[in-house]
Amino acid sequence: MAKASILSRAVRLLLPALLLVLLGTAFQARAEYWTIASEDHFPPYNYSFNGNRTGIDTEIVNALLKELGVTPVHRPLAWTEVVQSMDENTADVGFQFVASPARFAQYNMTGPFRTGTTVFMVRKDSPITFERLEDLAPYRIGVVDGFSYAPDFDAATYLEKVPASSNVVNFRRLMLGLVDVIVGDLHVLNYMAKQDGRLKNVRVLPKPVGLIPRYIALPKARKEKAERLQAAFVKLRDNGTITRIVDSWLAQ
Repeated sequence: MAKASILSRAVRLLLPALLLVLLGTAFQARAEYWTIASEDHFPPYNYSFNGNRTGIDTEIVNALLKELGVTPVHRPLAWTEVVQSMDENTADVGFQFVASPARFAQYNMTGPFRTGTTVFMVRKDSPITFERLEDLAPYRIGVVDGFSYAPDFDAATYLEKVPASSNVVNFRRLMLGLVDVIVGDLHVLNYMAKQDGRLKNVRVLPKPVGLIPRYIALPKARKEKAERLQAAFVKLRDNGTITRIVDSWLAQ
């Protein structure tokens, strides 16, 4: 009887632990993970810091997925690979896309969740001015391969556009005089210049290229997820969460 009593007591002690293991296993089985593709280094919107993905747009996407009870699995890639992951349906979400009729036809587009200001940047001592795109015809303009900037600029085949793999390469080419002008998001270009200690060596041309709405894309095959994400976006847009995220970053 003593042995039976000891065994019974052991079972009673082990039972809560076994239940916790079973509940944990069940929770893991129900947990939902989405793969998130974004450009590796596009600060202040998405970049890595101390081993974690961060930035304005990363925080917005994380907030949307938290609203859905989804855990993000971030995949930092080259921009061409982000686009490829949407085309080949190998990631759930990709950001941040510039809208176009082709992209609305290709993907499920959520947003716009933010509007960016696209500008031209030149060296401080450059005489270049810009009122019309034609004014830039004599110059070499650094662009990032695969990026869309603004409809008029993208369609301007008479401009000499020199492709680079990233904004970092673009900025360094500008500093070395390998290009005369670079084009990009105002905050991205200023961030690059500040990080490189060259903010005093460059200037942004006063007239913007355009105000460009940004979207989150999902492959067409992931319609159900796109509908859920759109509902979360509407909620966080309307309750001010997205605006607060953007404002808190840009105030830094």
